[in-house]
Amino acid sequence: MTCKYNDNHHHPLPIKPSKDKNGHNHDHGTLKDKKLLKLSFAITFVVMIVEIVGGIYVNSLALISDAIHMFTHAFALGLSLFALIISTKEIDDEKSFGYHRAEVLAAFINGLTIALSVLWIVYEAIMRLLHPEEILVTATIWIATLGLVVNVITGLILLRANHDNINIKSAFLHMLADTISSAAIILGAIVIYYTQFYILDTILALLVAIVIAKWAKDLLSNSIHVLLEGSPHNTQEIKSAILEEFEHVVDVHDIHCWEISHNYYYLTCHIVLDSKEAKLYNDTIVDVGKFLEDKFNIGHVTIQIEFSKLIV
Repeated sequence: MTCKYNDNHHHPLPIKPSKDKNGHNHDHGTLKDKKLLKLSFAITFVVMIVEIVGGIYVNSLALISDAIHMFTHAFALGLSLFALIISTKEIDDEKSFGYHRAEVLAAFINGLTIALSVLWIVYEAIMRLLHPEEILVTATIWIATLGLVVNVITGLILLRANHDNINIKSAFLHMLADTISSAAIILGAIVIYYTQFYILDTILALLVAIVIAKWAKDLLSNSIHVLLEGSPHNTQEIKSAILEEFEHVVDVHDIHCWEISHNYYYLTCHIVLDSKEAKLYNDTIVDVGKFLEDKFNIGHVTIQIEFSKLIV
């Protein structure tokens, strides 16, 4: 019969910063990411104002919807920047994991905000379908072109940032969506200029809304997964990997793996050894911990050793 070894110590591995896939520390590049976010936010915010004012002036719903998309991006960048600053605060007695989840919470709030903007665009599009209106095509093309250029520039800036971060990665993907929507508006405006098919403006607005909705869905799904303590890896795969790598390990159970923030993973588990392998008690803790860090990027591991039968 299997029973626990009579030892009350869990022997956790020393806490150390998680590393990314290239071996860099968890906080590596934070200062660089802050600068890139600040620059991207400033550029996006200015162009957003231009598109909102211009969209209202030329009466283009597609342009206004693109401006709203840019607003959600500016909001996301600003919130991500704020969360990045908060996340670097030192651990205190009340926040034993620090403030790293601030970035994930920011991503969740961004997702909700974007979802609301989609509902507004769809509502306005329905109103335009019922009551079509003309737009100033030439001005629409010029303003959308400005947005396209800025999207490309900001996308190149964010390309240099750390894409392991859920906020920065989503911001980059969002910028790609912005670029596509701006290009679609330009092409649509050109078609309207030659065909007077003004309803195309509304159709393009709905297409932009679909792009935004998908991005919001992915962002909400990923952030909720982390907030609900979802595992960054399949725990069954972790168990199989340990059993395959260490022949003296009889079983692995009570595996709990969760993500504090990007590349900041914790794991606790119980490992069962054959009673004849008692001498490998400490080595197993160290070796399994090192193995999990190398293979799964889990830098914080707590292991409880058990034996297949009681040692007399």
